[in-house]
Amino acid sequence: MQSIKDLIYFDFDKAKSINSQLNGGAISELTRAIEEEGGLSSEIGFDIKILKGKLGESDKERSIRTERIELYHELLNEVEKSLTEKKILNDLNASFEDGGKSFNDFLIDVPSFTYVKATGWCSFEDFERFKRIMANFNEIQRLIFASVLQNNPEAKKFKEQINDLRKELKTKNNNTKELLKLKAIEKNFDKTMVSETGAIFLDEVFIERVETFLNTFTPNRLNFRLAPFDIFNDFQILANLKSKYLVNGDFENIIYTYGSRPNIKLSIVGVITSCPQKDEVRVDLNDEYIGYEESELKEEAVFEKAFRNVFSTFENFEKFFFVPSYPKIAVSPIAIYREVKIK
Repeated sequence: MQSIKDLIYFDFDKAKSINSQLNGGAISELTRAIEEEGGLSSEIGFDIKILKGKLGESDKERSIRTERIELYHELLNEVEKSLTEKKILNDLNASFEDGGKSFNDFLIDVPSFTYVKATGWCSFEDFERFKRIMANFNEIQRLIFASVLQNNPEAKKFKEQINDLRKELKTKNNNTKELLKLKAIEKNFDKTMVSETGAIFLDEVFIERVETFLNTFTPNRLNFRLAPFDIFNDFQILANLKSKYLVNGDFENIIYTYGSRPNIKLSIVGVITSCPQKDEVRVDLNDEYIGYEESELKEEAVFEKAFRNVFSTFENFEKFFFVPSYPKIAVSPIAIYREVKIK
């Protein structure tokens, strides 16, 4: 069965590496073309003749981009085909729905999988976008609800005072007294909006602390979450995406086309990188100190033990953000796309 793919995300470097290992560079001409298409000079290096004599720069860019995406599809199809033929790629939907096993038996098989493909309902979680919304939340509330109070005498008075003070502050540098006065009037204006319109304002200190927390644990984080099964939706695939591999350039383009929570099912292909199990099977490397008293350890061992315990504490913080818990799994994605199958 063949299919048409609308490619959203493609990790070319990972796909090229897999293809090289499986096929010895059987489609090296395609990968070379993709690598060399970055420049816009006549020395582009394409074996496939896509550029005509005297094209303008924008025409060249369009031709290159079109050909690059076509080559991405060729490479992706080759990688999926090779992984399937070597029985390395498991289609999770088919493994469960056509495997004749219960869900619990299916979960027992999952740790033995390496490369997987799955199709289901999904969502994108952009932490940078979340921080932008948080930072501008109160101003957006003021923009929306201030218009409701246009005929409110008290609100009109506050708005006039705020405008006058802002004009003064533009001509006076670092006027602390006027700035504090402005903050106080803005706060009273917010209280009026809350009582008259039901507007909601977040505490500014809370916003700053949330931003600090996110900057510490989730800098530049773009996550993808997919549930392959409609009924057993606690089984999910989690993936961290790299912005440079978004085919359309940035996440805003995904929002405008598919939405942050698409209402059509998408597919993901990748290698499992984390597969928590119901009963912990890992060896805790800090267990080497069990049975030793502090007095029995050398000074450098005491320091190392304390230092490693700090990392264990950080690990618990990280569990709040996209570290999978049973029965979820994490996947390092090769590609994310919408697939239209041709029977």
